[in-house]
Amino acid sequence: MPAGPHNLPEHDDLLAELYESSRAIGLRDCIDDLLDEVLDQAQRLIGAEHAALMLYDEDTDRLVTACLRGYGTRAGDLRHRTLALGEGLSGWAAWERKAVRVGDVRTDSRYLEGLAKARSNLAVPLVAGNQLAGVLNVESERTDAFSAEHERLLTVLGAQAALAIVACWVQRDLRTRINQMEAVNRISRLAGEGGAIGATLNSMLEIAQEIVPRAQCAILLLDPDKQVLRVAAGQGYQAVARYLEIPVGRGVTGRCVEAGETQVVMDLASEADELDYIQGIPGAISEVAVPLLADGRIIGVFNAESVQRAAFGEHEVQTLELVARQVASVVRSAQLLEETRRLAVTDPLTGLHNRRHFTRQLDENVRRSARYGERLALVLLDVDFFKTVNDRFGHHVGDRALQLLAGTLAEAVRETDQTARIGGEEFALLLLRCDRDLALSISERVRSQIRELVIDELPDVDMDLSASVGVAFFPDDGADPKTLMRVADDALYRAKRRGRDQVVLASELGGIG
Repeated sequence: MPAGPHNLPEHDDLLAELYESSRAIGLRDCIDDLLDEVLDQAQRLIGAEHAALMLYDEDTDRLVTACLRGYGTRAGDLRHRTLALGEGLSGWAAWERKAVRVGDVRTDSRYLEGLAKARSNLAVPLVAGNQLAGVLNVESERTDAFSAEHERLLTVLGAQAALAIVACWVQRDLRTRINQMEAVNRISRLAGEGGAIGATLNSMLEIAQEIVPRAQCAILLLDPDKQVLRVAAGQGYQAVARYLEIPVGRGVTGRCVEAGETQVVMDLASEADELDYIQGIPGAISEVAVPLLADGRIIGVFNAESVQRAAFGEHEVQTLELVARQVASVVRSAQLLEETRRLAVTDPLTGLHNRRHFTRQLDENVRRSARYGERLALVLLDVDFFKTVNDRFGHHVGDRALQLLAGTLAEAVRETDQTARIGGEEFALLLLRCDRDLALSISERVRSQIRELVIDELPDVDMDLSASVGVAFFPDDGADPKTLMRVADDALYRAKRRGRDQVVLASELGGIG
């Protein structure tokens, strides 16, 4: 006959054993050690060979198997079992908050098979005050193996176990809160250090993963013009994900931007069609996306994914939202710094480099060309009779014309070349490693395209633009930046004196008055 619950001792001895069991449970720091001790004491008190302890998960509203003893070949399967409240005898005990004892499970339709050849079952809810901690379940292959006294013993033991489990949870939550605050402080310090933005964001992700270990995190930044998200930093993300452009409204992150609030998805598979899910990490099952807010607008998304279902509970989401606030602050500070730097070297109307930056680039590249024995060309361009455009059509038309001209210049040169607006209607090109024929070809193409400029939004405006162009070469026409600038300017004004709308090389100046 299989082993089963033993006969109970005399009353005084029973109280002593119950006291000893309660004392043994006590308060513990480690939840796993606590659960092992609860099952040890349950077996010691009533001799149950097969016992399981299920904990209540508030986030999923289910019972989750946390620890078990016995069950033979079924043990592996049962370790992964979860039950809804009201499901099975354990779920029923949890739902009703009272013990359920069944002498023969074959006669009870609520029973879900745990032990092969099971006959009797006793499920006791673990309740502390009004808080459900879980269920202690014992089974036997004998009918009527558990008495009313067994039920009372496990109920008393369960009350003590519930107090210890809840205390352990409170302690865990307190440690989590402390870790959260420490993490936020560490991230705040990173935000104030002003290091390289990429390294700072990666450090923030590492800290976030320390306190939400089930998550793989990424920071996506919003391109406000294209209305797409791009990954700026990420851990565990597929290489292809780093080059994605995610439209606003698509996937979890796109929906986060569209809605302007945190998105939490417990099971991506069940919502894949609705979400139009875009995979970040392989095998992701749950995801959280938190908007990065700065100056009252969304600048990106802090995203976390996990291969576990329902990996992000209330505490994890709160932690990620705290981290996201700091990330948003760092990103916005970096964007403002970059914008300040850009404005310092950029002409605000045309978006080309300004005169100060161009002069610095000319100095640097002349030195470089001298060191490596290379040629470069300096092209100066001035729009002919531009004042008449402003006088006839207004400054708003003149500004639009300069913007179109700047676009023509930017498209005409190579990526390594430099373009700048160095005066009101005066522009400059710095063509690196460029010979006479290429410089002349680019200059003539630009001059010709300026003649064809049309403002699409103002089709009735006939600007009739043209430009005079001067070209000088290093080292042929000047061995230093100042000389090169002067002779290119002389060539430009020679083009104007010749009748405008033409290109003049500095090498032509000697023979023409």
